[in-house]
Amino acid sequence: MEAEGWPSMQWERFSGETTQAYHRRATEIEQIIEGFRMGRYRGEIADQMERRLIRLQEQASEPVLLSA
Repeated sequence: MEAEGWPSMQWERFSGETTQAYHRRATEIEQIIEGFRMGRYRGEIADQMERRLIRLQEQASEPVLLSA
C-alpha cells in the first residue's frame, strides 16, 4: 500500500517474529500511517492510533491484530 507521492514503507522483522506475524504487523503499520497521511484521524482517535503505531514498531512480543 503506497499513497501517491509518498515514499514506500519498509520495516525490519523482529528477531523470532514469524513471517506471517511480520506481514500482519507491517500491513497494520502501513494502514495507520496511510490514515495519518490522508487526515483520517483526529483528536483522541489520533492519539490512540499513534500509541498503537509506536507499540507495533517497538514490541515484537505483542500479539498483532488487524483492524477491520
